This record gives sequence, structure tokens and C-alpha cells, in this order.
Amino acid sequence: MYEWTCAGQSLPAEGQDFALSIVVVNSPKALMVIDSGATAAVGESAAAAIRSKFGTKPVWVLNSQPKPEHVLGNVGFRSVFSGTLKEGELFTSRLVAGKKTADLMKARCPVCISNFSERLGSNSVEGTESLVPGRILRTETGHLGLLNNDWVAWKFRFYNDLETEEALVLRNQELKLWWVGSAIQNRDIPDLYDGKVADRIDFLGRLKTRMLAGDTILTSFGVLDRNWIDRNLDYFVRLQQAVLYGLEAGVSEVELIEQLSAEIGEFKNTVSVQTDPKLNAKALETHQLNVQRIFHQTEPFVF
Repeated sequence: MYEWTCAGQSLPAEGQDFALSIVVVNSPKALMVIDSGATAAVGESAAAAIRSKFGTKPVWVLNSQPKPEHVLGNVGFRSVFSGTLKEGELFTSRLVAGKKTADLMKARCPVCISNFSERLGSNSVEGTESLVPGRILRTETGHLGLLNNDWVAWKFRFYNDLETEEALVLRNQELKLWWVGSAIQNRDIPDLYDGKVADRIDFLGRLKTRMLAGDTILTSFGVLDRNWIDRNLDYFVRLQQAVLYGLEAGVSEVELIEQLSAEIGEFKNTVSVQTDPKLNAKALETHQLNVQRIFHQTEPFVF
């Protein structure tokens, strides 16, 4: 297992939040790459580094979820690894995703590229184009031996509403490895993203009970200590409870956001809010968005 963490070198200051880790699994026959980065430049830089280390070995790229920062680097990998394809083979056949992820990429990637261009500058997204996987994992669970016999030990499962509409989670029990994408974060305030809080709490609780001694957690933010499971879990449980109590007391959405924003320090036992004003502002913004999302998810169930 290798982790490529230099995505930030290919992104401007405005794009550093999208500088996620790219994980590489080496086997005798092929390489498996989990996610490809936010732009063509990120993907090409990662692919060039991987190609330099592993030579002409063919590659499979798994797009673990449909968010642009996970998939828009596909075209960069194509430019570097196209020479490893068999005659007549298209590079899209080397791109792998769940059906929902592939469908959402097809529908959204052109708009995402346009949005990134406005946010990061056109130079940063130059050459970036939508490259949708042609190899689809159609079952909810299974193993990756269908891609390469060396990867039978890699079990996969798709989760809906965990952090996005479809998230791929991997486990290799022999190597004591988990891949959980962005479902666990080493941030002051973990972001619910587009997931549902009940699903996130359930996943984190199950993961905590299934983790064995010596297991390693691979995430989009690098290798994380298992203590981050507890920190993320405790944050979302406490925040959901606070929102529920507020709803039952008849507190409005705006009032609840203001109240829980003022009480962000109450969560300092589970998160280490930094003294840097910029980090504080980012943590507060994430916290407020979490409150808003949980409010709307919880409101229908309040008596």
C-alpha cells in the first residue's frame, strides 16, 4: 500500500481543501488506485509518480464516490497510462465505480468542471474533462477479484447517504486495512457533507465494533488513528441530540443554528478547535451547515 499526498502541489491556495490522498495498491499483476484527484493536473502528477515507481504495470482506477475532487483526475491517469492498454482497449474500461457514481459523474462532471474553473481559475482546470468509468460494480457487496485475481481479499460495499449518494468502502482483512473515503475526518469539525446523520452514526458505530487490533484506517485525508472514529462519532451523536432537544423545545432553525454556533466550545472534548482565526471560521461554517442539515433530517420525526 502506498499513499500519494502531493495533490496540493497541483492546486492553487483556493483549492487546498480538495487536495485529497490517492491510495495505490500494488500487486504482482496490476496496480489499483483509489480516486484520482480534483483536476487533470493532479491526476497526471499522481499518475506520473506512480508510473515512475511501478513502471509499465497496468492500472485500475477506482472512483470511490461521485464528488469532483475524487474523480476529475481520471483524464490525467489516461494520459500517463494509455500506453499500458491492450490493443483496442479503451482507458474507460480501466476506470471502476458503482453504477450510481458513474451515472452522477456523467450528469454532473461538466458542471463541476465549470464551477472549479470559476473557483480555482481556468489555468488550474486546464485539460480537465469528464471521463466516466466503463467498468461498473453492480452489486452492493462483493470482492475485487473480478478486476484482478490478486485482489480477491479486497471486499467492497457501497453505502448510500453515508457522505454522498454512493460511497465505496473497502476492507482487506488479511492486510488489516480499511478504506473509508471521507466518512472519517481528522478535522476540527467533521463535515456531514451530503450524507444523513443517522447513517453516519450507524456506520461509525459499526466500524468501531468491527475494528480489530492492528487494523489501519485509510481515508481521503491519509492514514488516521482509530481514535478519530470515536471523535467523529461522539461529535455527530452529541450534535444530533442537541438538535433534537431544540426541535422538541420548539426552537426555530435560525435560533438553533445561532445557539449551537455559540456553544461550539461545548464540543472541544471531542475536537480540538484551533486558535487560528481562519481555521476557526472554517470549523464554524462546517458546524453551522451540519446543524442545518441535521435539523431538516430530524424535523419530520419530532412529535
